[in-house]
Amino acid sequence: MSKISRSTFTVVALAGVWVPFHSAFAGSGSTVELSEIARLYSMRMQMVSNKIVLKNRYNTLEIEENGRRAWINDVMFWLHEPCRRSGRTWAIRKADFQYGIDPVLRSYTHAPKRTPMVVVIDPGHGGKDSGAVGLKKVFEKQLVLDISYRMKNLLESHGFKVVMTRSGDQYPSLDDRVDLARKVKADLFLSIHADGAASSAAHGVETFITTAAGFDSSNHYGKGGDRSSVLNNRYDAANAMLGYAVQSNLLKMSGRSDRGVRRARFAVIKKAPCPAALVECGFLTNPEEERLLRTEAYRSRVAQGIVNGVRAYRTLVSRAKR
Repeated sequence: MSKISRSTFTVVALAGVWVPFHSAFAGSGSTVELSEIARLYSMRMQMVSNKIVLKNRYNTLEIEENGRRAWINDVMFWLHEPCRRSGRTWAIRKADFQYGIDPVLRSYTHAPKRTPMVVVIDPGHGGKDSGAVGLKKVFEKQLVLDISYRMKNLLESHGFKVVMTRSGDQYPSLDDRVDLARKVKADLFLSIHADGAASSAAHGVETFITTAAGFDSSNHYGKGGDRSSVLNNRYDAANAMLGYAVQSNLLKMSGRSDRGVRRARFAVIKKAPCPAALVECGFLTNPEEERLLRTEAYRSRVAQGIVNGVRAYRTLVSRAKR
């Protein structure tokens, strides 16, 4: 098993200019112009190829024209709706700023008051539900249980209390998993998965957080769907902080390609009673990533990356309380 440093993790840099959010974009408009965001963060704005790039000494924000992809310090973060032309400039939906970009760049204005100590880890699937199955007949349910135990040991070594939704090859219902988080008064909920796709070419890692009310989820792929408000929407800003911290650190440790922080209404995150994320650790249907997932070294790196994200999130919350 490869040696992994426990002290290396990414804490999101702050923009360096404090402006109260509610005074920054007053009014009832549903969009925010990128020029306004640039002024708020004291960023320079320029067009580079098909992207609008906003940059200051601390952070870089890139948003593609007429697209939903954004990059915050080189980590992909999907918007609910495309960035569109607004007069002479470009604009995004206010919800994408308020519940996505701003919580990452100014986490101190959005951080929960309670420092996270109790983490519920949910190894996906189990029992009758094998989850994705690789070409070598590797079962998702087994791999994610192994990764979850590695996470548990690492988190406990850093002072967290960890509760797992399953300890073996059982299948707790989706509601049972969320009910457990509520029962133990979880501060964070992390559901661990490995991906599958019809095409063996699909690859990379991604982190899902709950979709904001009134918008389609990322996994609707442009088709209309459920736009309802859900219980977990009360943690929209904290979810963005957590999702970004996990994805950025998972990318660093796994070395896989970035599929981004995405939005979904998966049952275990939309009903979670605390900030929550669902992490996809690679594609079992991709031969190279299946090979990696079968190795202890890669599973250790994935576990370390997710744990580093949790630690980074805790650091951000602790700093905001000072």
